[in-house]
Amino acid sequence: MKSTKQTASRSKSNTRRAPAKRHRYPKAVRRVVVACVTMLSIVAVGCIGIGGYGWYLLNKIDTGTGDIPSDFSYPEGEGPESIPDYVFETDPYENATSVADIPVMGDTKDVTNILLIGIDGRTNYSARSDSNMIVSINKKNKTIKFVSLLRDTCITIPGRDKDGDGKDDYNKLNAAYAFGQEKLLFKTIEQNFRLKIDKYIGINFVVFPIAVDKLGGIEIELTGPEATQIPKKGTTATVETGDPNFVPMSNKPGVYQLDGFQTLQYVRIRHLDSDFGRVQRQQKAMKILLDKARRADIFTLTGMLDDLLPQVKTNMGRGDILKYVMDVASYLSYDIMTDYRVPQNGAYRNETINGGAMLVLKDPKQSVTDLHTYLYA
Repeated sequence: MKSTKQTASRSKSNTRRAPAKRHRYPKAVRRVVVACVTMLSIVAVGCIGIGGYGWYLLNKIDTGTGDIPSDFSYPEGEGPESIPDYVFETDPYENATSVADIPVMGDTKDVTNILLIGIDGRTNYSARSDSNMIVSINKKNKTIKFVSLLRDTCITIPGRDKDGDGKDDYNKLNAAYAFGQEKLLFKTIEQNFRLKIDKYIGINFVVFPIAVDKLGGIEIELTGPEATQIPKKGTTATVETGDPNFVPMSNKPGVYQLDGFQTLQYVRIRHLDSDFGRVQRQQKAMKILLDKARRADIFTLTGMLDDLLPQVKTNMGRGDILKYVMDVASYLSYDIMTDYRVPQNGAYRNETINGGAMLVLKDPKQSVTDLHTYLYA
């Protein structure tokens, strides 16, 4: 790990303009948004089939190199210059066991890992990756595991040496995407988590409520307390923000029809019970949406994909995408597991550097070993 630092500063912090305000999803909901949109896209294309229109839809996906276009201009406050430089007074991993001696794991004949990058910005090249999730498809165990690499995790970014000390700088995981898009994010994950991933899907969060509405919303059974957390249809105030204008949909248990905005509020409920309860709700909503996509008519699916696919970018060729599409029927029978994250509870400590919260792994080697066991067992 990087050696001791002498100062704590944030370069150019006094001259940088404040970023434009925009809606940001809470961290807890980003995982399920990315997972749902990805799975809905694959299932919908699979149900339509790879005929002429199927290929037309696939052509709407950005399958470029991942490099930022030469004529691209970042929206104000979303470029790499908006990323703070976190300089520690002491090395946060000075006494930790290095992960360098852990073998790098990649795809095997049974396990395929794809990186899902959640983009919460106004363009598909927005500065930071607000969600970094590994989707691990295990054909032997018939599981699809979604593993969240928390964005605030303290890591080293390969080749990033702004202070000139000859060692890779520390920063938050989500900064790697800003400094070098998915190519640098791949290298960062390999260096810090000993995982070699070379396939990714990037998704802009804004399409989730739209996708749900295109499918006609969801019909779902709610408890009374859950119903109190969801806004009345046609209103926009949410309980999450503490808005005094919030009007609950109901306080009674029952089966309810939720639109896209209400479904988003359902999957983000987090104050009623434990993390386990939240994960159960997310899985419940995901399964309903996937089932609706599987049963939807071709006009509904094409309308949904017209909105979804322009917000998707990937480095996979259409042949690779086709391979996953053709396996849709088998994937629908797999167990979907969404409750693993790095770092795990109790495996990190909080550090505040220049006003920014970072998650420092207590034992990086153990965290990486546990991650490998979860993915490949």
